[in-house]
Amino acid sequence: MLVIGDALLDGWLAGTPTRLSREAPVPVIALDATRECCGGAANTAANFAALGARTTLVGAVGDDDDGARLRTCVWDSGVADRLVTAIGRRTVTKRRVVAEEHVLVRFDDGDTGPLAPAAAESVVNRLDEALAERPDAVVVCDYGIGTLGAAVRAVFAARRLDLPLLAVDAHDLSPWAPLGPDLVTPSWAEACRVLGEAAPVAAPEDRVGAIGAARGLLLRHTGATTVAVTLDAEGSVVMTQNGVSVQTSAAPARRSHAAGAGGAYAAGFVLARLAGADVTESAAVAQRCASMAIRGIGTAVCPPLLVRAPAADEKIGVPDGAPARS
Repeated sequence: MLVIGDALLDGWLAGTPTRLSREAPVPVIALDATRECCGGAANTAANFAALGARTTLVGAVGDDDDGARLRTCVWDSGVADRLVTAIGRRTVTKRRVVAEEHVLVRFDDGDTGPLAPAAAESVVNRLDEALAERPDAVVVCDYGIGTLGAAVRAVFAARRLDLPLLAVDAHDLSPWAPLGPDLVTPSWAEACRVLGEAAPVAAPEDRVGAIGAARGLLLRHTGATTVAVTLDAEGSVVMTQNGVSVQTSAAPARRSHAAGAGGAYAAGFVLARLAGADVTESAAVAQRCASMAIRGIGTAVCPPLLVRAPAADEKIGVPDGAPARS
């Protein structure tokens, strides 16, 4: 597996509210635990590795302490690190303060503009090296923080016919549509962004129906063979160019637990497809991965021994509960 894109460091500060502050009407939190983990593209890579796939991550980090800690998280996740160190750049971080399973505040930091030319060229070189190893699938994670520019898309355009499976998870899918991805996994907001003024004017409580009504537009505007729109507590709606339509249901979970669920979903879907599962079975595996990953607080990584969906067991072919490899 090759994952390329915007890697960031996620931080979680969990504590217990003790009283209201005298300085302002805000809670005083007694800190119980802190945790740092893979975020963004690094989280997606960590999910693939957790499911047993040999995974390489291409991207960029800053030359700062946060970048060093992100690398450590990547290594600890069992992911091969081909991250470029961008001199003078601050690594993107997202740190959350959590009390009683509620996120009270999130602090975002780091540089989100385009990479400097030297770093951008290094990312392209690392991508070329990784593609030369002929990965079974490539997953692009474009969250708008500057790692993926036109030069990266040009590499994919030149080599598209050599890629067995190309999946894209992006805040803005339009730049990737000309590549004709095999799979895209937009959220509700990202799907509406793809549709623009053509987005269905439906109440949020009918998101499933709205996505179904926009099926043709989503497939056309993304250029994808399969579109899987993730809808948090409502599961997902999956559609294909050949007329398959699938809806999955999600296990109940707090919104504070949902960080990283998209990476778990994408990892499950891609690995199931590589193992020979059809779209319906792959959607079920993906939903199970996402649901199991968000059982606790923190950025989600799916536990491999708990995600097997009975309908896909035979095709995935995992013996005795061991994680699949690709």
